[in-house]
Amino acid sequence: MLKVVCVCRSGAEYNAEWVRKLKDAVARDLTLPYEFVCLSDIEVPNRVPLRHRWPGWWSKIELFSYVDGPALYLDLDTVVTGNIDHLVGGDSFKAIRNFHDPNMIGSAVMWFPGPMKFVYDRFCERPWKWIEYHEKKRNGPYLGDQAFIWDSLKRNVENFDMEKCGIKSYKFHCKAGLPPDTRLVCFGGLPKATDVKADWLERHWK
Repeated sequence: MLKVVCVCRSGAEYNAEWVRKLKDAVARDLTLPYEFVCLSDIEVPNRVPLRHRWPGWWSKIELFSYVDGPALYLDLDTVVTGNIDHLVGGDSFKAIRNFHDPNMIGSAVMWFPGPMKFVYDRFCERPWKWIEYHEKKRNGPYLGDQAFIWDSLKRNVENFDMEKCGIKSYKFHCKAGLPPDTRLVCFGGLPKATDVKADWLERHWK
């Protein structure tokens, strides 16, 4: 069965309430049969325990071990504002284009057609060395898990059609209001949804 997956690592601003809001939004705006799962080290809805103590965004690498079939991954700081059935499907791994550099991927929204454990296995060979490497080499959006995933896939990753899928960035597209046909808003970096007052956010992120 299709899975919708998120990750909640303790120590950041995210908690069980963020997971609940995403879970409720997916239930409202995904009409396909699916199972919602959260990989986490705290008590959250539909929890699957994280296996490693990798910090922050590095916990997302565990997705590549957990996913064993079709799965849609969503960051906790994405806000669903419309039907997201169109994000599901395809035979290739997909990621959004990075809003700061469209030549690179972002890892806030990813489609897994099936198992991709080789990414996890590569990271497990020397996780703390990879973390150190990417901390030293970070350059704009080339950082963290998304840089590692991009390199692991030899920088050859299919992208979602951002316009067709209605995927927007709050910082780049939504400060003056929600553009028509927006279906998913990414709050990467700051501000977070908790910092913003907007009617559309009140409607969609309850």
